[in-house]
Amino acid sequence: MDNYNKKKRTKNICGGDPTDIGVLLKMVLDKHKISEDITFKTLCDCFENIVGTQLLPHVQPVEMKKNILVLKAANSAWKQELFLQKKAIIDKCNLVLGKPAVRDVRLI
Repeated sequence: MDNYNKKKRTKNICGGDPTDIGVLLKMVLDKHKISEDITFKTLCDCFENIVGTQLLPHVQPVEMKKNILVLKAANSAWKQELFLQKKAIIDKCNLVLGKPAVRDVRLI
């Protein structure tokens, strides 16, 4: 019984100082690209507020990859209209997300 009490750990099990759970969660989300999926889902849910009711039937979000939002336009005329509104779309996306997550918009 005395031997059990004498043996104490000299190191932490994890090998370092405690880390904030928020930092660990962000690392896991970024590693598995989950945060990008959540960002895209949020944009899809609020897409009508971003592009407006007139553009909504003619454009749809496709994906978000490396801070670039990909949008599919119904035809080349709507693609040109979206191109002209590109800066406003980026600003509205970032406003909805509350952070500068969308750096550019690619139109297909």
